[in-house]
Amino acid sequence: MPSPAPAMLSPRFFLNLFKPKPLVDEGSADFIFTTVAWVLQNFDHEEFFNRTRLVTPTNEFFPGLVTSVDEKAQNIFRHTLRYSGLRHWPFLLKSLIERDVDSECQVQPAPQDALALIHRNSFPERSSADASMTAGRADVYGMEVPVIMTEQPLFVFYNPQQTLKPEDMSASYAHVIAQHLIIQSTLPPPGGMQFFAEASEVLASMMGFGVLLSNSAYTFRGGCGSCYNAMANRQPALTELDSVFTLALFCRLKGIGHKEATMHLKKHLRPSYKQAIKQIDQRLGTLNQLKQLSGLKA
Repeated sequence: MPSPAPAMLSPRFFLNLFKPKPLVDEGSADFIFTTVAWVLQNFDHEEFFNRTRLVTPTNEFFPGLVTSVDEKAQNIFRHTLRYSGLRHWPFLLKSLIERDVDSECQVQPAPQDALALIHRNSFPERSSADASMTAGRADVYGMEVPVIMTEQPLFVFYNPQQTLKPEDMSASYAHVIAQHLIIQSTLPPPGGMQFFAEASEVLASMMGFGVLLSNSAYTFRGGCGSCYNAMANRQPALTELDSVFTLALFCRLKGIGHKEATMHLKKHLRPSYKQAIKQIDQRLGTLNQLKQLSGLKA
């Protein structure tokens, strides 16, 4: 029997020995990279590279005083819609209670000609404290824009109990908004419509909601039973690690530093984020190809 020693001492052996452990398997990484390329090619790369910000669960991004559950749901939704760059689309927020009693709310969304052109603009440079904003032109949700008139509104539904977890609520909104975007585009995601939920969550992350999506991808069920409320939690399509990997890719493409990216990320996810960055940096060729979609220098 030949000795295994020569193979163990080969250069490949030492390369593998010191190679960083990947956060996600190669299949998952391939899907995320491919889907991000699809997103940038079809859902306004100019918005992504020039205006999209990394949304964090802070008062900076979600200001507003509310006095009821419904007001809180509306406030979170309007901020989420603004950062998605789609204030001009005919979105309509309804509670699950309204959905169950209103037949119009039960109509399945379908492509509409008026929404065929995908153009997003989140106006991130505007804020409620911006002195350049004047009455009648902008508010706490950004610049006022005319809403496209369509035969059918784009419904987004919320569970009142989810207002207990605003971060989960905004992430859920972003995911549904992304699903509407894909439906209106009529473009099947990489791998086909069987990956609709996963691809739309990648799109939501690329709209800036990666921290919120990652933080709400998994909910600890321990502790006292009365503390856990399944109805308040988000129903994720990506795993927690896939969400962190997508967030890391977003930040790499946007040039967002480690401190800013992880400041509001759950502590147990921060080592995973660092691991994701190392894995992404092993694909510099693919990363540079994504950057070139905007004309950025590799």
